[in-house]
Amino acid sequence: MISAYILITMLPGKTDKAIKEMRQLDNVAKISIIAGEYDIVIRAQVKNLEELLNVTDQIQMIEGVTKTTTQIIEKEISLQ
Repeated sequence: MISAYILITMLPGKTDKAIKEMRQLDNVAKISIIAGEYDIVIRAQVKNLEELLNVTDQIQMIEGVTKTTTQIIEKEISLQ
């Protein structure tokens, strides 16, 4: 299983509608609205890189999305 963070920049006023569409996508585990350089972070969990490419392609087609940056998680450390 491959996990990745997809950082998303949005046009103002388009976030709510875009999140509704993002919730319907396969392989999306979490959606977070954040402050800073990016507006939304999605945590995706896929079987392979081809599926990850498919998720990012679908996100980029959502109205209001202007930019995505994908960060693949190499190792995750639990603190509990």
